[in-house]
Amino acid sequence: MSAAKGRKQRMEQIIKKLRTAGFLVAGISVYQQIKSDPVLQCWIDLVENLSDEDADAPLHYVTAEYAAFCARLYESKFRGNLSDYLYNRVLLDENVFTTESAKGNYEKLPAQIRDAATNDLNALYAVTRISADDFRDAMLYRYPEDAELISLLPCYTTEPYLYSNVGCWGDNAAKIAEYHRHNGTGVFSEEIAFIFDNGRLVPVKNMDSVRLSDLKHYEVQRNKIVENTLSFLHGKPCNNVLLYGDRGTGKSSTVKALLNEYYGLGLRMVQIEKKNLNSLSKLIGLLADNPLRFIIFIDDLAFSENDDGFNALKACLEGSLSKKADNTVIYATSNRRHLVKETFSSREGDEVHRADTIDDSLSLSDRFGLTVTFMVPDKAKYLDIVLKIAQDRGLKVDEEILTKGAERFALQKAGRSPRIARQYVDMVQGRLEMGLEL
Repeated sequence: MSAAKGRKQRMEQIIKKLRTAGFLVAGISVYQQIKSDPVLQCWIDLVENLSDEDADAPLHYVTAEYAAFCARLYESKFRGNLSDYLYNRVLLDENVFTTESAKGNYEKLPAQIRDAATNDLNALYAVTRISADDFRDAMLYRYPEDAELISLLPCYTTEPYLYSNVGCWGDNAAKIAEYHRHNGTGVFSEEIAFIFDNGRLVPVKNMDSVRLSDLKHYEVQRNKIVENTLSFLHGKPCNNVLLYGDRGTGKSSTVKALLNEYYGLGLRMVQIEKKNLNSLSKLIGLLADNPLRFIIFIDDLAFSENDDGFNALKACLEGSLSKKADNTVIYATSNRRHLVKETFSSREGDEVHRADTIDDSLSLSDRFGLTVTFMVPDKAKYLDIVLKIAQDRGLKVDEEILTKGAERFALQKAGRSPRIARQYVDMVQGRLEMGLEL
């Protein structure tokens, strides 16, 4: 066989490969949403123009399509890796296969849905088997006179890096189903913390990395919260939690540390601000069918009289006609035991049944089944917190110098707390690393 004839056969095989992959992608059903992905849409347009024998698109048009495909792939967090990009898109997709798998119903799905999902996964895998060289060869087949220009086109990779052990995707449909059973679907399978704002969930990209081991003292308080959280994660009876106490004592840090400790058990967290509490029932409804378990976190909670969010929170804690969602629990922190700001004028009031109004104000905090109190430490505990944080960080400082400085720092701050202890150690560490005297 002559070299020219062999090259022609190779080109024809590439065109056939493109045409087959394009046909398979066109038939995607369960993973239909992925077809609108911008990277895959560019790929589809490019394949259609290169594999259609009757297409008469000029080279510069096809080149622009290929460049747009590469550019979108470069802009993704996978930096030009088509296999990792598309497989990640598969894991994030929400469809009947992924949502039912997340609920543990993979085996109960009708055979036609499981088969369709397998075919879709194989089709998407076929996309990742089309390399940059394949596209270049297809262009050479269509535009042989422009070989030198085509050789200058950019490249991308099809070899998986992050998901290198997956193999053929359709062959691993059951493993993908198991992944969703443990990690949920959509953005919840990739992110663990969210903020609920204007009716939508916004992922928190730079989650505080604090761990329970980073928090010193308050073991009794933390153990109560950890036990309640583990009960919640294992589907046992649990309570909504109010963490009440002085500022800087680690209330918020404790809640965030729970997420870092137990997200592997299916825990996720959604923070909602007081101004959005009227949408709390909507948030709970949005999460209700998700197989994961969610702490709805309300930080620094306090209400004024006649506050709009007061009754909304009260109804969600207890008092709504709807059944309490099994996969959500509310953890709130506050510097106020009864959550409602009260003035002398409001206490005196002019209502006939003023006691009823006061009882109503107190009833909100009572609806938290577990209230855990965090109070400022005494001097000895404060200094011990300083020493333990410094020890965790491996700081080589004389203990007497460290504690004397910590006490001066607390006097300047007009109080002792774990937050002030951490701030002091931050300052000490910074000065040591800069070679400055303490």
